[in-house]
Amino acid sequence: MKILFDHQKFSMQKYGGISRYIANLNRGLNTKPGISSSIAALYSENEYVKDKPFILNNSLGKKLLGGKYHKTYKWNRRFSRWSVRLGQYDIFHPTYYDTDFLKDIKKPFVVTVHDMVYELFPDNFSDATEVIAQKKAIITKADAIIAISEYTRRDILRIFPQLESKIHVVHHGYVLGTQQADTGLQHIEMFILFVGQRWHYKNFEGFVKAISPLLQQNHDLYLVCAGGSAFTPEEQVVLEQLNILNQCVQIGASDAELKQLYQKAVLFAYPSQQEGFGLPILEAFANNCPIVCSNNTSMPEVAGNAAEYFDPFDASSILSAVSKVLNDAAYREQLRTNGRQRLKLFSFEACVTNTIKVYRSLL
Repeated sequence: MKILFDHQKFSMQKYGGISRYIANLNRGLNTKPGISSSIAALYSENEYVKDKPFILNNSLGKKLLGGKYHKTYKWNRRFSRWSVRLGQYDIFHPTYYDTDFLKDIKKPFVVTVHDMVYELFPDNFSDATEVIAQKKAIITKADAIIAISEYTRRDILRIFPQLESKIHVVHHGYVLGTQQADTGLQHIEMFILFVGQRWHYKNFEGFVKAISPLLQQNHDLYLVCAGGSAFTPEEQVVLEQLNILNQCVQIGASDAELKQLYQKAVLFAYPSQQEGFGLPILEAFANNCPIVCSNNTSMPEVAGNAAEYFDPFDASSILSAVSKVLNDAAYREQLRTNGRQRLKLFSFEACVTNTIKVYRSLL
């Protein structure tokens, strides 16, 4: 059985949850007898496929396409369409919602739906109309849909109840890594960790307002934001008004640096109002970091008994949960123990095996 992934997320992301998921899935499939998979791309600066022998992953490709997002996407898209037309695969698995391949596809295809955030929060995205239309076209024509959580499956069915027979729940799995890199934050000994983008439904502003009394009372306590972009002028104004700007740090952490941050943090906070799965929860489990997170959407499904929960819309609930974990070392250790046990339910081996079952159901 041959699987072909397209280029999309490897043209769009240097780091990111979707590209990491597909890269790990591609790697895992190629360890299975009788199965091979490949990614239809000419060039990529994505960190998770830097070892792949793409045709232009060399000095010439870097000269022609390095740092040129639109040009990279254009040429990868052409190569991906050519690969689809060539048909040397059994199952096609697009990595996002570009509909360009639909006119050429002659084989079964599977799409993974990570969430329905655009449909639920369209006002938060300038490209919502386009993405929602593309996504609808892809998932209604797909031969099978992988939902990354039971929660995501339910969200899909809220909008597309007619697709129930095509949806298969396959949880993400975590690939244990050993590499760790120094973040250069040795001067910060006690900090709360926030990971990823901070926009809209990620609820960053609501979270910092809720926990600001903790930082105001303890000037040795910091908030470290890993990933995303630098604090915006608007965010800086909020942090300044709360008198905690000097205790808030943003760094563009690599995966290796992020590993160290999880291990050093007093707790990891995940105040998002909407998540299709929540891969950072597994990252925290793997690095023995206690978790405080929202009590809605997919997060209880993933975290189980290994997190302290709060209502992400209630500042007092957030403050109470963070305070509880911050001030109780024994409870933090219990959460670490529960997290190590919980992680066993989300091996990447299971993710690969269950994905293969979806592929085989179409042959």
